Amino acid sequence: MAKLDGEISGLYILHPNNVGRCGHICNASYAVSKDKRGHHIGEFLVKHCLETAKEKGFRILQFNAVVATNYSALALYKKLGFVQLGTIPQGFLAKNGDYLDIIPHYKNLF
Repeated sequence: MAKLDGEISGLYILHPNNVGRCGHICNASYAVSKDKRGHHIGEFLVKHCLETAKEKGFRILQFNAVVATNYSALALYKKLGFVQLGTIPQGFLAKNGDYLDIIPHYKNLF
């Protein structure tokens, strides 16, 4: 969780991406308050998440569904050294009914 001016400004959820022999791969989801965007809260959350994932013994952080139009996230993940795995055409159903491409990413933690 990230606070700015005493208010919750963002958070993330970290969990295994799968179980068993793939249980060393984790996944995370992030949210930043609309009125707090542009304050590097997302970057703080991802960096904190990377540290926490490593502390918990995960070896890889994987994002299954980064929407191709989420330019801020794409730029941040590139800056932090994530690897893009290709594109899944029309893998995300937007609220307006459009299907958008998704770009899975991963980063080795060790």
